[in-house]
Amino acid sequence: MKSYEELTGEHGRTIFYRAERYRVRDLFKGVLPKLTIDRLDHALEDISLSGLGAVTTPGSNEVCTVGERVLVDLGIHGVCLFHGTGEIARVDPMPRGAKIGVRLVDGCIGIGQIVAKYQEVLVRTGLDELTDAASTVPPEYRQLSADVLHLLRSCRAALIRFEQTRPSEAAITEMLAASEERILPRWRTLWHRANEIVAPLMADETARRAVKQFSEFVLVPEFLGGPIWRRSYEKPLGYPGDFQVMNMVYAWRREGERLGDRLVHRLGLDVAECIATRMVMMREAIAGTVLASRSGPARITTLGCGPAREVVDYLQLKELPRPVQFTLIDQDHAALSQAYEQTYLEVMRLHGQASVSCLHTSFIQLLKTGELFGKLAPQDLIYTVGFVDYLSARRARLLVHSLFAQLAPGGTLLVGNMMETPIGNLWPMEFLCDWSIVYRDEAAMRALAADLPAAAIDFQLDPTGRVCLLTLRKGQA
Repeated sequence: MKSYEELTGEHGRTIFYRAERYRVRDLFKGVLPKLTIDRLDHALEDISLSGLGAVTTPGSNEVCTVGERVLVDLGIHGVCLFHGTGEIARVDPMPRGAKIGVRLVDGCIGIGQIVAKYQEVLVRTGLDELTDAASTVPPEYRQLSADVLHLLRSCRAALIRFEQTRPSEAAITEMLAASEERILPRWRTLWHRANEIVAPLMADETARRAVKQFSEFVLVPEFLGGPIWRRSYEKPLGYPGDFQVMNMVYAWRREGERLGDRLVHRLGLDVAECIATRMVMMREAIAGTVLASRSGPARITTLGCGPAREVVDYLQLKELPRPVQFTLIDQDHAALSQAYEQTYLEVMRLHGQASVSCLHTSFIQLLKTGELFGKLAPQDLIYTVGFVDYLSARRARLLVHSLFAQLAPGGTLLVGNMMETPIGNLWPMEFLCDWSIVYRDEAAMRALAADLPAAAIDFQLDPTGRVCLLTLRKGQA
């Protein structure tokens, strides 16, 4: 507690009290209110009990003068939040327009009342928009959603009844296995049917947004009990598909608080199975590269490595056929930490046969491969799976060309991407997890390598048929 002597007050000009001003973006978190001064649009900057600050719109030739009386109107979506008369207290010219201060002369602004009214209007407008959007959702998608809900809720209800019998762990394991065996075929049928419905909507932003909004309110809550669905949807690290999601896939455990949650988690693992299969393909590529090395250590780099499970698994061999040097590159420090910790003991055990170096970079730096590889020797194998999915065709093509230039003669570049296919991950990722990526088919993948000199090009799918892999081999010098 302070004594009276410690309450210093203000000094100089600030000794004159003025009503506290609030920045407009601190008060109004959504759509900003519309401000007109003498019926001309202005951008509201701050507001107080006794006045407001505003900026004229760019290119406006109408500028008020100090002392001029003006009408002030503040509203949102056609609803009036405040109406009154003010006086121009200051005008500060700027390169494009002017910043003005308005002092109210016939009343005051009730900040709390305006904010409350603003929130009420947004809620009402939001409800109207939800109703309008829902009315545009295709009937076949509504029916599909009902079928998904019926499947999940009927299975969950049966498992709740089973839980009430207080079963043993062995009985629980047996029941979940039986439930999965019955539900998975029906789940896949609904999933693929959903893909068929939503694929044509991807080119129509309004339709896509309406169906995503409908899905978020109707379907998503049914999935969030499953840990893999919740993490993918909530994105606690700020981006989708983080290394902890990959860890869940690699662990392949039944996770969840209730048995119904564990079953829903299993459905998510079914969708994400391609993450595990592509990892196995990369591990096999590593093994092949090391065996093919003729002199010196094999040099292998992975871009967007995540937990680098394929490297961890490979280094668990009793001994390596040849020395190998790994470079792991990622934007997530925690992912690199896990990868380094899990490979360190193996590297020590192998007594110099292997080394692992980690590069922690930003997303933008990941695209600047010339800088990243500047201090590295030419590589025998470079692979990136799960990174190109987030890039436009132009950026992805530039990345592929840049990575190819970092290969040693005879080296291989592997580029993985989610496949554009009727059995792909479009619906569960985009519409249930808000996880947006670029899906590509064989033609789109081959286009990324167009005009590459002396490149042998191959294309293949993972065992699920949901990940495509472009293989580029550099010619010998």
